[in-house]
Amino acid sequence: MRTHKKERQTTTPEIALEYLREGNYRFINNLKIRRDLLQQVNETRDGQFPFATVLSCIDSRTSAELIFDQGLGDIFSIRVAGNVINEDILGSMEFACKIAGSKFIVVLGHTKCGAICGACDNVQMGNLSTLLNKIQPSVYYERTVTENRNSGN
Repeated sequence: MRTHKKERQTTTPEIALEYLREGNYRFINNLKIRRDLLQQVNETRDGQFPFATVLSCIDSRTSAELIFDQGLGDIFSIRVAGNVINEDILGSMEFACKIAGSKFIVVLGHTKCGAICGACDNVQMGNLSTLLNKIQPSVYYERTVTENRNSGN
């Protein structure tokens, strides 16, 4: 857990990346650190000092805290289907970096993303359509498959 202001002040982007790499190594090798969550809640009671910000999909398999084996208060986790950026997400990232002192931003993609598949298949479904429409230009410009594009290809 790296939630203390003093430690965060000496963290560089390179060190933050190394923390994430080390945590991901622990995750993929099932070597996760045992944490006392109640202690972490108590230690972050007076403030948070995350060293990194992670934008990831809402997919239930992409929890940044787990994938990077980090504790409470170590990272800002921003989640939205398909990693779509808007002013609210950008504002959250600006807060994380300029106000809270986060040193590193990760945009975490994953395979078989439902939002990307929905955009490929031109799904129309209420408010989801608005989000998928933001992904559509990327689908259009991807040129690997040029005919009958869908989520299967």
